[in-house]
Formats: sequence, C-alpha cells, structure tokens
Amino acid sequence: MPTIRLTVPPGDLSDQQKEAFIERMTDTVSQFYREEKDEDVREFVNVRIAETAETGYAIGGEVIG
Repeated sequence: MPTIRLTVPPGDLSDQQKEAFIERMTDTVSQFYREEKDEDVREFVNVRIAETAETGYAIGGEVIG
C-alpha cells in the first residue's frame, strides 16, 4: 500500500488545503502506478498529514516551530 506522510507546523494548512493535497498526491501516485506497473492502486493510497506540536521537530539539530 503506497503511503505518503506529510508533517507540517500546527495550522499551516487549512482543511481545504489538506483535502487538495490528499487529492493531488492520490492522483499522482495512482497515475504513476498505472503508467509504470499497469496497476490500479488508487483505493489503497494512504495519505497522512500530521501537525506537529510547536517545537515538536528539528532539522539539523535546530528546533523548528
């Protein structure tokens, strides 16, 4: 099952933007599998958007958020 995970700061995306992201990523992954493997995986594409707590993640040792 193809899985996409996106972590964003709290409130970074509205509900509409999350919906749009999910739809676009599902379409993109589905299209890739159709073209490359001749498989229809749309119903199995799993997209997860997580909002991290403020100061809940770091890049290169520097706390972000």
